[in-house]
Amino acid sequence: MRYRYVMLLASSSLVLSTAAMAQTGAQTGGPAMSDTPAVQDATTVADILVTARKRTERLQDVPISVNVTSGEELASQDVRNLESLSGSVPNLHIQATPGNNAIYIRGIGSSPGNLAFEQSVGLFVDGAYAGRGRQFAAPFLDVASVEVLRGAQGALFGKNTAAGAINITSNGPRAERELATTITGTVEGDNGFEITQIISGPVTDKLLVRLAGKYSDNEGWLENTTTGDHNPGREDLIGRAVIDYLASDTLSFRLKLEGARQELTGQPMSSVGPGQSKSFTRATTQGVPDYDDTNSFNGVLTINKDFANGVTLTSITAYSAFDYDKQIDSDFTTQPLLRTVFQEDFNQISQELRLTSSNEGPLTWIVGAYAHRNEIDMHQNSHVLMGPFDGASDRLFNQTNESYSIYGQATYAFNDHWKLTAGLRQTWEDKSADQTRSTTGAVPPTWVNTPLHGQRSESQLDPSVQVQYIVDRDMMFYASYAKGSKAGGFVGAQSTGGQDSFQFEGETSQSIEIGTKLTLLDGRATVNLAAYTSEFDDLQVSGFNAATNAFITSNAASAKSKGFEVEGTLRLTPSISLSGSAAYNDAKYDSYPTAPCIYRNGVAPPANCVEDIGGTRLPRAPKWSGALTLNVDHPLDNGMRIQADATVRGRSGTYLEENLSPLSYQEGFAKADLRLGLVSADDRWTLALIGRNLTNEWTASHSFGTPFLAGSQTYVVDPGRVVSIQLGLRY
Repeated sequence: MRYRYVMLLASSSLVLSTAAMAQTGAQTGGPAMSDTPAVQDATTVADILVTARKRTERLQDVPISVNVTSGEELASQDVRNLESLSGSVPNLHIQATPGNNAIYIRGIGSSPGNLAFEQSVGLFVDGAYAGRGRQFAAPFLDVASVEVLRGAQGALFGKNTAAGAINITSNGPRAERELATTITGTVEGDNGFEITQIISGPVTDKLLVRLAGKYSDNEGWLENTTTGDHNPGREDLIGRAVIDYLASDTLSFRLKLEGARQELTGQPMSSVGPGQSKSFTRATTQGVPDYDDTNSFNGVLTINKDFANGVTLTSITAYSAFDYDKQIDSDFTTQPLLRTVFQEDFNQISQELRLTSSNEGPLTWIVGAYAHRNEIDMHQNSHVLMGPFDGASDRLFNQTNESYSIYGQATYAFNDHWKLTAGLRQTWEDKSADQTRSTTGAVPPTWVNTPLHGQRSESQLDPSVQVQYIVDRDMMFYASYAKGSKAGGFVGAQSTGGQDSFQFEGETSQSIEIGTKLTLLDGRATVNLAAYTSEFDDLQVSGFNAATNAFITSNAASAKSKGFEVEGTLRLTPSISLSGSAAYNDAKYDSYPTAPCIYRNGVAPPANCVEDIGGTRLPRAPKWSGALTLNVDHPLDNGMRIQADATVRGRSGTYLEENLSPLSYQEGFAKADLRLGLVSADDRWTLALIGRNLTNEWTASHSFGTPFLAGSQTYVVDPGRVVSIQLGLRY
């Protein structure tokens, strides 16, 4: 086991060693650093541009801990969704569950036990906020970049970014014509195929269009011993159109329209009873098929108007909607004990207006206003057949949310070395919700039939301050303070309790971060380091109570997350580069007096048991996480290129359940990925062999006590070894 932690430390050693090399060079009369921009050639690390502060900047100039993954990296590594990406980004965890996916940064996120939860990590796609797990369930398609912003981002990004934000940007049309096809066939682990087609180019000198589509069909990585099939079988169909209209030199319009259909058969879930071993198998009830069908639509209209003084007015109008229909064998065994059907309709509309100054002069600024409205309609039907119970429950939940905010941020450069940035956002939020429930037959007495109603209004003020000391273009130090907030809400599936427990309070966070961003060795290396501490009050949690077979939502009193992150890239030769990242994170509850009691020695806790688990580690918060990648892109004598990417990624052990059940503990692990590719001399085709998790490590992203079966644990199992062949064509 120890070698796995050595691997995590190795990536830290890589980036620290580049700093040591640079220091040695300076002491021996190496080249002095200057303000002259580094020349971008094959021997230097290329500048990475980000929009983490709602304007285009160099990553090395931004006083935030940001991890950036390009669309080319996602495609070449066959990273198809956020879940796959999380393994290679330190301090990022994506939790896949039967209900909603959840995002965690630095050990903090919104547990998925409450279906009405919004995220503590805000997701923004092409400038539009997406707070529901289903809004990012579809695979990646034609992505330009994914930026992971760690720490509170309330002042600039606003709504529900207490722990951080993820900013995804899609590719837009370009002046050059482009026609590309990518075909990926998976031959081991998750057999199936994927086809992506892209058509892009100008229609007229003012009108440009980019069309992208994807179809995939995969059978899954778990063997279902009941049916003989593999789960989760997945069929995805996604289409997107991005239309740019350049009305004039100062006025532009971009319209993005995207629709997706996702059909899942079976779940990536496996129950393990006492004395059983974990494996890539699952057993289900005969005649109770698992399915999960989602339809989604997203539209974004972005208008930019440039004025003579360098100021830009931006309008972002967004609409998002999805509906899904899902059935799960929710006792997760071969016995017909519990079956649940979920249905949900969701729609959201938002409008943002902002003014952004030019990047010229000592003072730069941005001011804006944001309005947001969404509505959730849920229907849940459960049938229980166990012991004295033989009945059904039918539950309806409706929630309406309206949010408004104004914000501003300004940066002032006192001289060539010192900068001060201050930001502020005021948010007002209103929510109302209703739940009704009817039961037939004999059902557990804790299932509430009383109609529930709630209404709440709240406001938050989220400031941020950043100080930068810039030695020159290649060396920057910073310190920052930021506050984040997440509104309270209602329990989307209230099974126990009554009106008092139907709603929960908002959570707040305060983050302090210090860091440095360095470009070393005449541009051949970059090293970024950040140390942080974040305190959360009234952290929203939802844990499964095995005694009542229900998720209990509440506010933990407080929690703290502290640690450091280091990332770097070293260009060894024009053809070979090495990149690494590592994170240490110490995330604990300061106080959680109402936590559900945990399983002990396989014995279920008594009903309504609670205990204070203050001082214990947060779930899904490994102390160590990291990745190390060797990249080779070498030309051959005939003009073709050979490519190779080898990655080792891993993390230390962590609990996967809110009540820290020992059965939910995921041991530390390391996974190895490899890509071998051949590129034609004219870049018209690429052929690659891709392997992920080549060591076939068994890991899980989520876990909970199996309903009705004390001592049994259910796991959401990650893919094992997956081997694919990929062909890329450009016409």
